Amino acid sequence: MVKGKLRRLKRQGRGGFARGVFGPIGDLLRPGHDLTNLGLPGNRLRHPGATPFPVRSLRGQSIRSLRRQRPSNWREVPTRENEGFIWLDENGVERLRFMRPTGEPPTANKWSRQANGYLRWQSSQSTPGDGPEGKLFLDTDGNLVPWNHPEVQDLTHLMYEGPWP
Repeated sequence: MVKGKLRRLKRQGRGGFARGVFGPIGDLLRPGHDLTNLGLPGNRLRHPGATPFPVRSLRGQSIRSLRRQRPSNWREVPTRENEGFIWLDENGVERLRFMRPTGEPPTANKWSRQANGYLRWQSSQSTPGDGPEGKLFLDTDGNLVPWNHPEVQDLTHLMYEGPWP
């Protein structure tokens, strides 16, 4: 790769494996995977030029470090009742949702993870809009969790363990 092209890719957040570039389509395909088992329409990418997520895993990541690494072309918008924030990529796909801690004991919440706050991570190939159809949720390590998995809610609502910025 030519030096100038690598510099340009790094500025766009697409160069260098330390930033979490996993392949030509960002956070979805891993080595050894293909499009045939992901349920994408016609086994084709919905958003072929999507910016990859800046980290490979959310383990040990603080909100402050995630915000520093957020690609510049993504927007941060508040949730419905300002309980957290949502990152939308250049295609309008929700890539990360953070819900703040409620401050109540875990038993007073619907889920215990609401007491500490939680993250919800989506693939770049999810469809924008409401409803779970077409959403490709990821677990803590960036692996795709099928919507029909029996523990999809537990695996995709990731308890936030870091400090509040």
